[in-house]
Amino acid sequence: MNSPKTEPGRTYVSNLLCASFGSDVSLGSGIPCKIAFSNERSRDLYFIPVASGVSGRLILAEKHPFRSHRGVVIAIAPLAGLSPNIDGDHPTWLHLRIREFDPRFNPNKNRGYSTKTAHPAADGRWTLGFPSTKACEAAHLLILEETRKHRSFIESILAPLLQSNFLETFADSQGKD
Repeated sequence: MNSPKTEPGRTYVSNLLCASFGSDVSLGSGIPCKIAFSNERSRDLYFIPVASGVSGRLILAEKHPFRSHRGVVIAIAPLAGLSPNIDGDHPTWLHLRIREFDPRFNPNKNRGYSTKTAHPAADGRWTLGFPSTKACEAAHLLILEETRKHRSFIESILAPLLQSNFLETFADSQGKD
């Protein structure tokens, strides 16, 4: 079932496309990684890209301290426009460009650090560190595959609109006012 299940103080979401900040999600398909924000220690997270239909997103979830296969969503970014790039000097680092940023997720907000200066989350760039080169490459390929699925679906929806006879018919109907 895709509907959220509720527990005291937590919402468990079985469909990752329905996950929101603070949701409790399965880490089964996630890849462990680390992320460090400006002026802050690194955090152990799980990297979970997912696409289905017109929705595509990258979820970062922090492992739940008492549930080994579940985690809490701390960040969500649109899959489109991530432009994943493995760092040439550090092959275990994956750089991502975040197209949209949700201000609800501010890693410095509750830590007592000033948010007046730019930091990686605010400027739309994340660098994720993976335990090995192989894990980083797998994460890179996973983003590319999920992005391909997402793009393919969107193209299939738009294809009829982009056919020349549709555009000609549309243009003709606009000229007959």
